[in-house]
Amino acid sequence: MKIPVKALEPGKKVRGVTVAELGNRNRPLDMVVYNKGGKSYVLMANSARGVMKISTDNISTIESIESKISDKAGLTYETIENLKGVEQLDRLSDSLAVVLSRATPESTADLRSIDLP
Repeated sequence: MKIPVKALEPGKKVRGVTVAELGNRNRPLDMVVYNKGGKSYVLMANSARGVMKISTDNISTIESIESKISDKAGLTYETIENLKGVEQLDRLSDSLAVVLSRATPESTADLRSIDLP
């Protein structure tokens, strides 16, 4: 979702624009923005589809999604297969993130740093 920051004012309603549909029944849990190799990305942990690396290329010009989508649309993403069960993430530095993950919902949490993909 793109929200015009300049339009944010106390008490004023603002309408955002959907730029990515990342799958049905999928809730974002955490996301961080970072740069790598001269490009900008969003790393997003979510409830149903693992951790996604979303390119922000063309985010300012991508067509908004205004109708019901049956699967995925908009910005493209790559699923980071080696990051399973991530419940929280945050940027630790320009090249590292910290993740809290569980192998199963009943297992103890694992806190570790990773290279930003």
